[in-house]
Amino acid sequence: MSDAFDVAIIGAGASGTLTAVQFARFATGNARGAIIDAGARAARGLAYGTPYGAHLLNVPAARMSALPGDPEHFLYWLRERVPDAEATTFAPRALYGDYLASLLTEQETQRRVTRVGGTAIGLTRDATWTVHLHDGRTITAKSVVLALGNLPPSDPLQLEDPPAEYVRDPWAPGAAIGLSHDAAVLLIGSGLTAIDVAIALRHEGHRGPITMLSRHGRLPQAHAPVTPRPIATMPRESVSPRGALRWVRERIAAGEEWRAVVDSLRPHTVTIWRGWTLAQRSQFLRHLKNLWDVHRHRAAPAVLAELEVDVLRGRVHSMRPGVVVETSAGTLHVARVINCTGPACDYARLDLPLVVQMRRAGWLVPDPLRLGIETADDGRLIRADGQPVDDLYTLGPLRRPSLWESTAIPEIREQAQELAKVLTS
Repeated sequence: MSDAFDVAIIGAGASGTLTAVQFARFATGNARGAIIDAGARAARGLAYGTPYGAHLLNVPAARMSALPGDPEHFLYWLRERVPDAEATTFAPRALYGDYLASLLTEQETQRRVTRVGGTAIGLTRDATWTVHLHDGRTITAKSVVLALGNLPPSDPLQLEDPPAEYVRDPWAPGAAIGLSHDAAVLLIGSGLTAIDVAIALRHEGHRGPITMLSRHGRLPQAHAPVTPRPIATMPRESVSPRGALRWVRERIAAGEEWRAVVDSLRPHTVTIWRGWTLAQRSQFLRHLKNLWDVHRHRAAPAVLAELEVDVLRGRVHSMRPGVVVETSAGTLHVARVINCTGPACDYARLDLPLVVQMRRAGWLVPDPLRLGIETADDGRLIRADGQPVDDLYTLGPLRRPSLWESTAIPEIREQAQELAKVLTS
């Protein structure tokens, strides 16, 4: 069986959905797109497929429109369902998943986009691309878009025989259930993923101590209403990571609100990142990334206000059944350990069949810093010989090596719109 389309979008999370929606908006004539969905609930992915209403967006509603040209689109949609919602409301993430799903359904209804259930396991190319699915079906398309989004975390421990109490994937069914309500739990990591898991545990009635262990021992900061001061030109100090940090600290010391200072850099982060050498980017990742992340990727105030956890600085050295965990912060006795280190991004190690096949074909090249894959300015994948692969694109987290800021809706919706223009030209 083989169906022919103008574009095949592999992945039906937020990145894939936004691409499909924008493709349908720009398409003319009989152009058709396919969105390949390996899960049961399209448009949600890891971020918006949560069953917990206490999991809130990390960005206020006024900044979460799926459409770049209609900044209040989500806010109006939200107010139809939550009449008292305001621009500053941090809506439930599951509700945002419903919003994206409604946009996708609208395009399906108009027959511009066809949702195809299945898992893509390989690509081949002749006159057009052929996407091979796990059950033997194939889809042919003029262009292919990899919209893999955020993947479950890699295992930081790499244990040969991990205890049964160790949960490698925090999003796996049952990760937050099946515990005594008073049991002690250790979360490896203290970022947004760890906060989500702590909230899920409390939602399931867990009352016991929750400890977060991370190398830096920092929690994400809270959002607060601020107005960024526009920067007409990039700070000259931004030519190096240390210089950029010095510039930020000087602005804060001069009395500017730190959130406004950090947010004022957002329109310039891609240019700053691209201006750094590979060595400077590596320096940033080693020494400043965590400091940037906890201030740039903030959490809803209501979430942090209800968070009841202990945060330790250290690493896990070993783990024994029991569960006894030896860490640089001391020995911990817990009932469960959950890996909350954040989405995997080392595409040199990922064993997904599609990624493995594309690496072997030379179409997908992991970047040296293991942030994602090599891409051209228009989102085309860079093959092993350094040249772009015609009609093979990606967006979102996979483009972090080139763009750095490439994981949030405001960035991804812009990428989706620009990509749709290319796909329909």
